[in-house]
Amino acid sequence: MRALTSVLATGLLAFCLLGSQDTQAQPRPYRITMLLYRGCEEACQGFQNYLRQQGVSVEYTLRDAAQDKQKIPGFLQEIRQAPTKPDLVLSWGTTVTQMAAGSWKDAQRPLPSNLPLVFMVVSDPISAGILERLDKPRPGLTGSLYLLPLETQLKAARSYLDFHRLGYVLNPSEDNSISTLNELRALARSMNFTLEVQELPLGPAGKPDAARLSSLIDQLAQARVDLIYQGPDSFLNSRREQFTDAALARGLPVFAAAEAPVQHARALFGVVNRYRDVERYTGALALNILRDQMPAERIPVSLPRNFSYLINLPVALQLKRYPPLKLLDVAEMTGIDPRE
Repeated sequence: MRALTSVLATGLLAFCLLGSQDTQAQPRPYRITMLLYRGCEEACQGFQNYLRQQGVSVEYTLRDAAQDKQKIPGFLQEIRQAPTKPDLVLSWGTTVTQMAAGSWKDAQRPLPSNLPLVFMVVSDPISAGILERLDKPRPGLTGSLYLLPLETQLKAARSYLDFHRLGYVLNPSEDNSISTLNELRALARSMNFTLEVQELPLGPAGKPDAARLSSLIDQLAQARVDLIYQGPDSFLNSRREQFTDAALARGLPVFAAAEAPVQHARALFGVVNRYRDVERYTGALALNILRDQMPAERIPVSLPRNFSYLINLPVALQLKRYPPLKLLDVAEMTGIDPRE
């Protein structure tokens, strides 16, 4: 009986040790903190889905500024003071990335340089001061681009309709909107169009007054613009239906820098990098850092290779702006019925 008990005890001990070794053999999940500006939208969700499809186990900590930049310093302080640091920080959008990365001119960035920072959905990291040049890396920093060059966008727009007066709504609270305006002004001279600008007034809290959008579209209609350009602006994107509906009601086509106003609202068209491509591309950058142990600064900041020419066909029919035959072979028809 004692011999049997001894054998059982030895077997139980071996089983426990084996179980302990198996547990130790399992790698811990990677820790990623996501700094967001307007919730976990398509690109944020797609980034997580991509890593999941690659079989990568990740624990996410999401911090959303909800379009209030005053919250971002608190998120950065939380990361700096955390006893257990994330393996990687992902920043969404220009405003968040500016505050998380700081300027390339700064001697020290807000987050430690040994903590990899990957950005996505940043319109122009050079104009934003995040990078001096795309080919000049910063320690611990990389990311993905998502906008085609503005001149390329406008040339593609002219392949649909030959505009001469371009309308633009400026949001003075977002650097993206301001830098886009500066670039549009420069291109107006070289591309021979007149730029009509209406500025969104800011409320007491420094936020744009959405109630004024309709009147600004009215003023662009009175200026007889041929086309309205909806640039990379989180505020206008979050109110894309209100913005594009107001334009459509006045018979004005909207050309969008991103897919959401065409895909999920009533912009007429856009030449864009689809979020699904941006999220996969950014996910691959994260894997290079986490799984392949590649320093972030050795990974070039670049643009996904694929882009799409999106046309909202129901809007085209309502505006009677039918796409030229030469575009039908390359464009993707999308959109929702503007009568719904």
